[in-house]
Amino acid sequence: MNNDQGKSGQILSHISEVLGKTPGKINVVCRDCGETFEATDLGRLTATICSKCGRKREEREQAAEKLAQEQKEEQRYQDLIRLANIPPRWREVTFDTLDPNIQPVAQRVAQEYAEGFSKESPSLVFYSPGNGTGKTTLAACVINYVLHELRQPVMFAKARDVMLDIRKTFSDRYETEAEILDKVSYVDLLLLDDVGVDKPSEWIKSTYWTLMDRRFDWMLPVVVTTNKPFEGRGEILADRIGEGAASRLLGLSGGNVIDMTGIDLR
Repeated sequence: MNNDQGKSGQILSHISEVLGKTPGKINVVCRDCGETFEATDLGRLTATICSKCGRKREEREQAAEKLAQEQKEEQRYQDLIRLANIPPRWREVTFDTLDPNIQPVAQRVAQEYAEGFSKESPSLVFYSPGNGTGKTTLAACVINYVLHELRQPVMFAKARDVMLDIRKTFSDRYETEAEILDKVSYVDLLLLDDVGVDKPSEWIKSTYWTLMDRRFDWMLPVVVTTNKPFEGRGEILADRIGEGAASRLLGLSGGNVIDMTGIDLR
């Protein structure tokens, strides 16, 4: 028999002994406040602190647990901010800071999407053939809301930067192609800016396919900005990113495309 088992046996024996007789009352000096209080005589199990000090101890323990939980949540929040990789230009944009007269319908749809966001939400596509209509601004408002108000994982990525980062891995082994793709493939909400901006190639199309197919399989939404429509007479998105990737994106969005055709606001 080890020491722990021996001590447990002694305690159980003492409890049985105490329970076998009617316990009396004794005066005990509280080891916390020094005041005398009446306690039930349980031998070595007799209370050593008064009820008032007991409550204070419990309150302190609860406060310490609450503080520890708050610190843990704050650390998680700071980690989410760091991993979101939102560029300085887009970190502070919110629905509250937008001019309500600029693209009001698009603003309303984007805000409703953000406020109701969950991992099961469809994807959202901001489209306009020209630049400066506010696509990235609204997309950034969405992920900033999800990050700061809902505190869910998001990531900002420019499509061209993703492609460039992957190309770097061909000569620099610090980070692999798989690691870069994993980062953007499995985050709860991805903002992929300027999709289709690169000159198309089989490699570009294959990379877009891998990304969109993964997010499709895992049912993870993506917020996309693009200058290319899904359909039309001229060049369409499929011409740039491949039919498979465009089809996956359309499936993820459920046709949820915000047309922001308008004047350049820059």
